Amino acid sequence: MSTVFDLPGGQNQYVAGFFASLGALSFGASIGWSAPAQYFILKKDACGFSVDLDDYGWICSAVWLGCFIIVIPSGWLASLWGRKTVMLLAVPLYLGSWALIIFALNRYMLMLGRFLQGVPGGCYVLTVPLYCTEIAQLGQKETLGAFFSIFYVLGILYAYVVGAFHSYKYLNYACAILPFLFLITFVWMPESPVYYLMRLKPLKAEKSLRWLRNQNVALELIDLQTQVKKVSMDLAASWQSMRLRSTWRALFICIGLMFFKIFSGGTAIITYSTALYRLSKTDFGFESEMSTVVGGIVLVMFSIVSVSLLKCVGRRTLLMFSAFLVALCNSLIAIYFYLTNRKMYYMDKLNWLPFFALTSLIGFYALGLGTLIYVIVFDLFLVGFQTIGKGIVWTCFAFFAFLNVKSVLIIAIIWGLKETFWTSTVFAIFSWIFIYFMLPETKDLTPEEIQVKLQSNKWFLGLPKK
Repeated sequence: MSTVFDLPGGQNQYVAGFFASLGALSFGASIGWSAPAQYFILKKDACGFSVDLDDYGWICSAVWLGCFIIVIPSGWLASLWGRKTVMLLAVPLYLGSWALIIFALNRYMLMLGRFLQGVPGGCYVLTVPLYCTEIAQLGQKETLGAFFSIFYVLGILYAYVVGAFHSYKYLNYACAILPFLFLITFVWMPESPVYYLMRLKPLKAEKSLRWLRNQNVALELIDLQTQVKKVSMDLAASWQSMRLRSTWRALFICIGLMFFKIFSGGTAIITYSTALYRLSKTDFGFESEMSTVVGGIVLVMFSIVSVSLLKCVGRRTLLMFSAFLVALCNSLIAIYFYLTNRKMYYMDKLNWLPFFALTSLIGFYALGLGTLIYVIVFDLFLVGFQTIGKGIVWTCFAFFAFLNVKSVLIIAIIWGLKETFWTSTVFAIFSWIFIYFMLPETKDLTPEEIQVKLQSNKWFLGLPKK
């Protein structure tokens, strides 16, 4: 059976994509860090100063605020300086942010360190997928383009596993080493040949492409030059496309999907998973840190399954399936905490329920809402509007994540966990409704066919034609 390594230059493009995606791994570890770090941060003897739950909420959410401010500028800088250059320039800031966390003297240094982690993270959100798709051969773009989402969840799992060893110091150092590994490996990789062609440097583009393919690249270089000219023409018309109904609809759908992706509960559970497993008092013979690791493994497995299903299952179908099951799991957890508060006599027999529901929620979230929305964003936007559109959508995503991670803790403190999960249940139900009515199926459609759908006079694009 043939593999990607049987392709001419297959090894090199995957090596470059792998090392570029270590940036996504670093960002994923920053997000996953919040879950195991909670126990240490709230203990004064672990970090040397007191932190309350409200402070912890700011520490967890600050990373998304940093991400929020940099996404759009990073796209502009990547076009000006190069994809590789921008990704490497973000590393010193990443290392500095970990130094602030490791040597923090008070809660404000922790918050600042977390905020600064979001800046390179927001940069990688846009530049890593861009770099990976630009270096890939035509038949490998979908696979290499999925590297960001896979390495991102692998980074979350990495932080969960390291955090299970009950050492705040080791957790910080283990996460801090990832951007350093990214720096010393990715620095040897070539710049995107597409960037060189955009900057009118064909000789450098040919050199980069020759390393990536390890063969004669004359024909592919001509094809790339044609594509870059077309994209440049599309970019010139990108702001004019803002007048089109299809552009505004694509923006509305993508921002709506990002809103429901965040507020359906998956992001908050990934952030606070260790505390949630501990509060659910699941009796499976292992600690909440190990439950968190199991949840991380499920997250990675279902993310890979989701990417694998792209060619055989419709995006809309999988998203609706995911939203329904996320709503179901949220409601089961809410019911469990409601019955626990009522001190029902049979609750001892339901100790398995919160672990099962929380872990299933993480998996079903990764199956659709957590992973496929990135594909939808790529499908819906015009080629020339991709960079601008993704910048806007990812900026909204980071802002929604900041609001959700902070507000979930406030709701849990003031009203309780059952109200928190009932709220997530409602959002997951509305996400199903939104997908059903508003999202057209994009599988097996050309970009032109998708734009025709978006430009139509129908209000509800998800409904079948009469």
